[in-house]
Amino acid sequence: MGIPKWTAASMIALFAAASCSAQHKFPLRPGEWVMTSPDAGSTTFLFCLNDEMWEKALTQNPICTIQQLTLTANGASYSMNCPAKTFQMKGPVTLTFDGPEHMTGKAVLDMTINGKTTTTTSLSDYHWKSATCSPNDMNMRSFKTQ
Repeated sequence: MGIPKWTAASMIALFAAASCSAQHKFPLRPGEWVMTSPDAGSTTFLFCLNDEMWEKALTQNPICTIQQLTLTANGASYSMNCPAKTFQMKGPVTLTFDGPEHMTGKAVLDMTINGKTTTTTSLSDYHWKSATCSPNDMNMRSFKTQ
């Protein structure tokens, strides 16, 4: 398939932010987080996760939307839909909070490319790294104003 599974994992991470935006407060330790996924091998992704990034993920991404948001002290779930120009990705996402410095994610996504739909499961693991975010974090690059 033309889109690697790690692409789905990184999209989930960017929209993990949206899952907590109903309260406008990031429920875990804010700062720089490292996301790994078995789908991406040994590749890691850095994300800045704080109240501001939650809000921006919900309100300023033109590609994906979330619906059916449920938030508890132990995690979040939502349905994600990303109708991009060359593909569509949609399905349920579940985040599990198991402490202020760790969370896991699981998404079962239908990915449609050139009219062919494939279902893939994407797993992700997030660990808090530091209180300071880097300007090179994935979502910091995505949300820079022009």
